[in-house]
Amino acid sequence: MIRLEGVNKEFAGGSNAVRDLTLDIPGGQTCVLIGPSGCGKTTTLRMINRLLDPDSGRILIDGEDTSAVDPPKLRLKMGYVIQNTGLFPHMTVGDNVGTVPRLWDWDRARIKVRVDELLELVGLDPKEYRSRYPHQLSGGQRQRVGFARALGADPPILLMDEPFGAVDRITRERLQQEFIRIQRSMRKTVVFVTHDIDEAVMVGDRICLLQMQAKIAQYDTPEAILTRPASDYVAEFLGRERLVRRMSVKQIDLSTLEHPASGPAAVEPRVSPASTLSEAFAAALASPTEAAAVFDGERYLGTFTAKSLLESLRRASDAGGGEVAAGI
Repeated sequence: MIRLEGVNKEFAGGSNAVRDLTLDIPGGQTCVLIGPSGCGKTTTLRMINRLLDPDSGRILIDGEDTSAVDPPKLRLKMGYVIQNTGLFPHMTVGDNVGTVPRLWDWDRARIKVRVDELLELVGLDPKEYRSRYPHQLSGGQRQRVGFARALGADPPILLMDEPFGAVDRITRERLQQEFIRIQRSMRKTVVFVTHDIDEAVMVGDRICLLQMQAKIAQYDTPEAILTRPASDYVAEFLGRERLVRRMSVKQIDLSTLEHPASGPAAVEPRVSPASTLSEAFAAALASPTEAAAVFDGERYLGTFTAKSLLESLRRASDAGGGEVAAGI
């Protein structure tokens, strides 16, 4: 749905510059832009909705060059969420959420229905929150309202610039989970800027890791990047916790399961073969046998243990030529 072709943007001093960036973002997926401060990720985001215009190159939405589209009309077709929400302080929550539908000249009854629908979607009771003002909300609630406002007229594209960066860790994790839940049901095309690799792994279908001047270091799925970093730069950016992060995206390797003659123990918790290593390991640790039984429906596939975990990570490392997991 979104394509950047040889895009360039220069600033005095070169900070946040983008040079010759070509990137395809598939429709219905969340593409996370991540990289060091000043690498050009926010500049790239702002060029998509023409808050900034590229000096050269093209940006296409469904094959249409955005330079030929009136910027305000372009922006009305894209939701935009920023770190501090940007809510209008003099407007109620309901009026904030209904901003874009009003600009589209929806009638009042339709706007009210849409506002209530969106507040429920982001976990805010319309009766309780519709008439409140932003200063009467917590940081997490304001961020939810900002997200609801971005979805106001059901845009096909969402641009999110560190949307959860201004809230505490616990609230941030809840907002991330809420975003994942909503995105699974709505499948918007999302461009999501963050500096947090854990957040990128959690919310992204694809991660675009940038070096300075928006040079792409690696663009792939979270599992592929964590398992097979393309360079020393990528491995260093991922950090020492990469194996832990890999556990959150790597599914159980069924070939590593153990098969005791007695079958699964009655006290073993059940997990599905689609479980991640983190999920399976957490279930195993909670069991007195330190094991989890893997079932596909009612069919027993084997038992997951710490040995299964280590062997799964070793095999992933061997496949990617990466580090050995024995030190976990």
